[in-house]
Amino acid sequence: MHPRPNFTVVLRGFDRTEVDALLDKVSRGELNLAGGTVFDFTVVLRGYDREQVNAYLGRLAALDAADGP
Repeated sequence: MHPRPNFTVVLRGFDRTEVDALLDKVSRGELNLAGGTVFDFTVVLRGYDREQVNAYLGRLAALDAADGP
């Protein structure tokens, strides 16, 4: 399980509900990010900072790839 960061909420960012749902799946082991899957989050008012979310998902993907299948 990976600790969930506190993303900054910005004027136009990724939908918080969508990001939280994805991270819930990852934390339950239902989704492995090692395959380089691209996620298309909706951009909304008062969403999570897009750069922070993308950077975090990139780090999770690298960790999942290092852990193997």
